[in-house]
Amino acid sequence: MGQWLTYMRPKRTEHISIERLAEELRRARYVVALTGAGVSAESGIPTFRDPSDGLWQRYDPAVYATIWGFWRQPSKIWQLLHEFLNEREPEPNRAHLALAQLEALGIVRAIVTQNVDNLHQDAGSKRVIEYHGNLMSASCYRCGAKMQLTKQMARNPSFKKKLPPKCACGGYFKPDAVLFGEGIPSKAVREANKEADACDLMLVVGTSATVQPASDIPYRAMKKGAKVIEVNLEETGLTNRISDMIYIGRASDLMQTLQLLEPQPPEASAGDPVPAEGLTEPAVTEPNASAELAREPPGENE
Repeated sequence: MGQWLTYMRPKRTEHISIERLAEELRRARYVVALTGAGVSAESGIPTFRDPSDGLWQRYDPAVYATIWGFWRQPSKIWQLLHEFLNEREPEPNRAHLALAQLEALGIVRAIVTQNVDNLHQDAGSKRVIEYHGNLMSASCYRCGAKMQLTKQMARNPSFKKKLPPKCACGGYFKPDAVLFGEGIPSKAVREANKEADACDLMLVVGTSATVQPASDIPYRAMKKGAKVIEVNLEETGLTNRISDMIYIGRASDLMQTLQLLEPQPPEASAGDPVPAEGLTEPAVTEPNASAELAREPPGENE
């Protein structure tokens, strides 16, 4: 948990409806979304710490998720990645699609994600800052050569036989996700801080955001005067400390805000005439030429 939470003065976080959330998005000038594992849970990707289906219930993080574990047994993290790509076949869900559409509307300006699954990009989001890296690419730990991964590659039976993949230089490829013991990429930190400073509304979706250094992002936004709104299944460590508002619900409920943000036709005012039901306006026709002549005054010779 972020060290700053220990010293934060309690504040009251307001519980809001989806309609209020849509209105806050409408009013905001610059929205940045901070997303976590809860966003991808509806795509079938288990969260790390879920007591029933969490990844760490089945995979020892000391072996599968630390840089030291990779150095000792580089094949382990590749086994985990193979399951992620081949067995679950995750696809973007309504939460990813909603955030991409909010970006297309110019409401969400950037997404800072702690997820490593590439699903925001698959959904169409353009401005995505990957705070913890990405599992869909890998780098040679010796020479830095890059390798792009695809779901089709993982489904090829020969892929599993060649794990861990080896570079031409003799080094092993490591997935570009940040492992325990590694630092957050400096570029991601700079860009996330820049977005936190720029926003006037930070949307915290599917994450408690209380593990450092990601916990610094909503705190930084709050200190710069931004409104912080959570979209989570339950209250978190941010609630009643950092966040101004919280919508209790699924990340995919964001799709409902798109309908609420659609332009509505103007309502008729009290003074506007309302045609009687079943009546139609009389047709307007051009004047008849013969009738016009008939109405002319008699000529002098008549």
